Amino acid sequence: MVYDLPVTGEKVKPQQVTALHLFSGLAFIGTGAIICIYNYDIPEWGAAILAAGSLLLWLTLFRNKWITQKQINRYLRVAELLVALAIATLSFYQQWKFPSGIFSVLSAAIIFSIYWERDAGQQLYVHLDEQGIKMPITSRRRFIAWSEIEQVMLKYGVLSVDCLDNKLVQVDVSGNTISEDEFNDFCKKNVEENKTKRVKNDW
Repeated sequence: MVYDLPVTGEKVKPQQVTALHLFSGLAFIGTGAIICIYNYDIPEWGAAILAAGSLLLWLTLFRNKWITQKQINRYLRVAELLVALAIATLSFYQQWKFPSGIFSVLSAAIIFSIYWERDAGQQLYVHLDEQGIKMPITSRRRFIAWSEIEQVMLKYGVLSVDCLDNKLVQVDVSGNTISEDEFNDFCKKNVEENKTKRVKNDW
């Protein structure tokens, strides 16, 4: 028997997408302004970075729903990455240690966000089978074997997993159509069958 329970929530929350856009915009504005004021060799580059940061900040604040659309967001992330990498390269060449570190970290964060946000809006599931419980990717603990579980119960749209280490994992389940009694019996059966596999320290 296998169960896939749809979970309430998203892998990527809109506020997380917005936060990185805001941080990028503010970083570009600050860097552009400093270059314009203090670097007389490349003021046009400073002005361009300042303009890019200002545009990004304006879009994030006043066109948030538009820029958080999956396709638009991807294009913006690539543009942010190119700007951040350019500033990081310039900073490294000029031996500006502080901005070099900041924009290297920002570039890494944007690269990670491009990978992480590709599945934005995807439905998350809790998967249960004979081996154990596989939690959604957003959970700290991804897999719990039956031998680590004291009790599992699905009640009123909430899945509760009581572990032997006294940790309680609870997940809100959305759109559940399965029989709660049959599901709870399945979980109880697997917990009982795996009691002999428990580590002695767990008793």
